[in-house]
Amino acid sequence: MNLKPPTHPGPYRLLRVVLVLFGLQLAWLAWLLHKDLADLTRRLWSRTWGTAVRQEDPFYRWLADLSRVIPPESTYLFLDNYEAGKEIEARYHLFPREHLLLLPASPPSLMFHVLKQHQVSYLIRRDGEPPPGPGLQALLDLGAAKPLNLPGTGQVLRVDPQLVSGGFYD
Repeated sequence: MNLKPPTHPGPYRLLRVVLVLFGLQLAWLAWLLHKDLADLTRRLWSRTWGTAVRQEDPFYRWLADLSRVIPPESTYLFLDNYEAGKEIEARYHLFPREHLLLLPASPPSLMFHVLKQHQVSYLIRRDGEPPPGPGLQALLDLGAAKPLNLPGTGQVLRVDPQLVSGGFYD
């Protein structure tokens, strides 16, 4: 059997050019991602690739700390304006705990009624920076809520519903 070289080497040259370009593209991509390759191989080896995005979110990390602080049998009141969808995320991550929701600008009468009626143990503010609303300010002035030293994106307060007393009328 006598094999002769092809009379038209054009297709083989084209194949070589495509393979060389593909190799250069892989080398360029490896150079761009060389810093992330170690992290990627560690995540693939330990099978933790799904938690990467959540671990980078400060609100998620704060909720994970909250889930270790708040006992599963307790009730918490979440103060949120419903706009960011963070209340739903908090409800999901703090699941076994009973969840109540009020606006941050709720009046003292409504907040005191909810705290007393449901025996709320913790109060969570999604944003710890803005000044507290009238209900929360009245609760702080009464001394029925003490802030917990838990660094993060929001603020958590330990509530003593036994200290909340009086009529609940506006």
